[in-house]
Amino acid sequence: MIALSSAHCGSSTLIKFGTNRCGRTFTRAPKSRAMTPEREALILGALRERISQRGIARALKVGRQTVRAVRKRGRYA
Repeated sequence: MIALSSAHCGSSTLIKFGTNRCGRTFTRAPKSRAMTPEREALILGALRERISQRGIARALKVGRQTVRAVRKRGRYA
């Protein structure tokens, strides 16, 4: 059995969906959820083609808030 411990408080006493001390959830091998430059370029390209934000979100399987955030910080005009 692999011992897990919280990165936040260091507790190894586990309860369902978190730890006893801090109550935060964690996984054994977390994956990065950061937006890749390639995915951001796809969103910006679709915005340049005047595809709707909802359509982009559906096609690229990202949230509508993600499309809005990329549009706000990127220069697509």
